[in-house]
Amino acid sequence: MTHYVCDLYGNTNWNLPIEEVSARTFNTEQEAEQWFKDKCSGNSIEFSGFHDTERYVTNWVSCDGKEVGEITKRPSSNEF
Repeated sequence: MTHYVCDLYGNTNWNLPIEEVSARTFNTEQEAEQWFKDKCSGNSIEFSGFHDTERYVTNWVSCDGKEVGEITKRPSSNEF
């Protein structure tokens, strides 16, 4: 099953405990987008749409015109 991982550039997943990264992982694209909408509430938020990259399919997120993070679409570990 595919999952969606949200990453904020100012507080990147690389620096977080696995429990916090798990809290940023969702089953649907809509849930992931809502997580960013909650983080950027009251501001203008834009999603780039998903694009193929070297590692994952990625949807970049901008808040008030500034790129603030990304949503990556990832396969479950048994799908690699």
